[in-house]
Amino acid sequence: MDEGTPSGQSDLAPAQAVPPAPNAAPKVLAWTLVAVLLAGAGVGGYFAFREFDRQRNARTALSEASALLEAAEDDLLKVDEAVQTGITSVTSTQAVEAAALADEVRADASEAAVMLRGVLGDLSADQLELAEALIESAEARADMMEIAPTILEVDARAAEAIVFADQAVAEIKAAEELSTQAVAEFNKHTADAVRASDNLSSQAEGRLNTAASLLATATAVFPGAEFTPFSSYIDAKLGLIGLAKEIDALWLAGDIAGSNAKLSSYNQRDAEVVAQAQALPASVRDPIANAYDAQTADAFERYFEARERARVAGDRVTEIRRAAISSD
Repeated sequence: MDEGTPSGQSDLAPAQAVPPAPNAAPKVLAWTLVAVLLAGAGVGGYFAFREFDRQRNARTALSEASALLEAAEDDLLKVDEAVQTGITSVTSTQAVEAAALADEVRADASEAAVMLRGVLGDLSADQLELAEALIESAEARADMMEIAPTILEVDARAAEAIVFADQAVAEIKAAEELSTQAVAEFNKHTADAVRASDNLSSQAEGRLNTAASLLATATAVFPGAEFTPFSSYIDAKLGLIGLAKEIDALWLAGDIAGSNAKLSSYNQRDAEVVAQAQALPASVRDPIANAYDAQTADAFERYFEARERARVAGDRVTEIRRAAISSD
């Protein structure tokens, strides 16, 4: 122990004598608060961005759905025209093509409606009104295009049946002309003329049998078309021609009396066949038209109901867009 150094003391101050840093704890707390505030700002910004992104995507979907409907407009009008076009012999191909278009337009309209329904909750009020009108238009169009192929399929079959029915009538008329010529030849009362009469009658028979076959095909193509009056007329005409050929055969065999005896029966049957012809429907297409109406009545009613909904919705879309332009 040195002299001058008090007993029991060190030359270093005790540790507890060093005062603590008074600002240490507050600095830690301040930095913690800053971090929390920065984190909160980051989270808020993230959610704000997500909201902005949803709204932007919704506007994009609205534009794309609208463009999809507009792009399909021309094809929709083609289908609509085909549905409303009267049935002719050339309708078949047009109907098949229009039915294929209808499937494409329906798919586009349905896709547009789904797109719009998926973003309704992310649109502003004015955009929401437009989107709802577009959905009504899209769904009505989809309904139209779903129904249209049913009508167009019947159109195609009816058009095909018309071709066979018209050909049948042409064969009947040709047979009638041949029969008229046969009568004229027979009335010349010469062997050559009677033989010519018999030949003409055979040709008429062939034409009538062809007509009967064509009507059977028309019925198979378009079940429900009632051609019975025409078929019955063909049968009656064939019976009359058969009687005429019997008369020809008797005359050529030299049995003039027997031939003349059958002439009275022939004349009576001829008058009956003429009356039967006069009672036929005005057109061979009438049975097809009647069956067509029966088979498409319900589909047409549903189609035009959907068409009216599409028209009303389309007018609403136009009205909303014009209002938006006027307010800009």
